[in-house]
Amino acid sequence: MLGKYLGIVFLLFLIGFSPLNSQENKKLLDFGHRITIGHYDSYTNDNIGIAEAGYDFILNFPYIKPNYNLMDLGIGLSGLFAFDSMGNIREPVLGLGVNGSMRVYTPSLRQIQMFLEAVMSLVLYSKDYPENGTMLNGGWHLGGGLEYDLENNSKLFAAIKWFHTSNNDIYGRERNPSINALGLGLGVCFK
Repeated sequence: MLGKYLGIVFLLFLIGFSPLNSQENKKLLDFGHRITIGHYDSYTNDNIGIAEAGYDFILNFPYIKPNYNLMDLGIGLSGLFAFDSMGNIREPVLGLGVNGSMRVYTPSLRQIQMFLEAVMSLVLYSKDYPENGTMLNGGWHLGGGLEYDLENNSKLFAAIKWFHTSNNDIYGRERNPSINALGLGLGVCFK
């Protein structure tokens, strides 16, 4: 029990003693918004593609200076448009996803920062996806990119991401295989 209180005291000490507590950095948290558009194509013989547009409400922390944070956490919504290979008469599938994200940033070099990003989502499709799958699937995006600071509380970014969606093989891999794809995401962050 004493260890728990010592841990809390130590954490408060670190926050109070850190450069985060300087006079120019009064706040520890900073909020913003992120809009992303992405396109992903599978790299296996299933030849499935996905277009995605999303919005995230983001929490930047710790707030170090106006144009630099160590990481951000986001929660948001995304719309997906999934399709099969050319010549397949199956109708496109629409999806609505709820997602959580985390980005970790490097120190900025002039107006550019690199980042690593991980996104987890739960997506409800308008019909079974893939065709022999289920309507509800989980998803991952993993990747990294560059963010360019426009100096007016806005940033542009581009990222290369790996996209995975599946429902954990609920009916077996033959009944509902997972889908893996690589793609590019572009977007803007603003406050």
